[in-house]
Amino acid sequence: MVDPRIDALNQMRQMSQEIKNNEKTDEITGKSSFKDTMKQYLKDANDMQIKADEDIKKVIAGDDIDPHQVMLAVEKANTSFDLVMEIRNKMLEAYREVMKGSV
Repeated sequence: MVDPRIDALNQMRQMSQEIKNNEKTDEITGKSSFKDTMKQYLKDANDMQIKADEDIKKVIAGDDIDPHQVMLAVEKANTSFDLVMEIRNKMLEAYREVMKGSV
């Protein structure tokens, strides 16, 4: 008779190896993981926020900058942040649903 704990450990090792193989395949084929995609979204949202802040500082300093450009940068930053927050909220909601089902 096989100990269920040993069987579970073997399954975990097999799953871990499959994950590593999938990551290697993604690197070779150029596909990005969900984690990498989310990191890029966060980086882009942060970059847009930084640009909007810089444009606002230019307006305050009296530099020659188009106000429409500043408003556009601010709105892009807001929209990008809203998108990231919605993705976060949906992920938390999905996690909670999974946790309800596993109890």
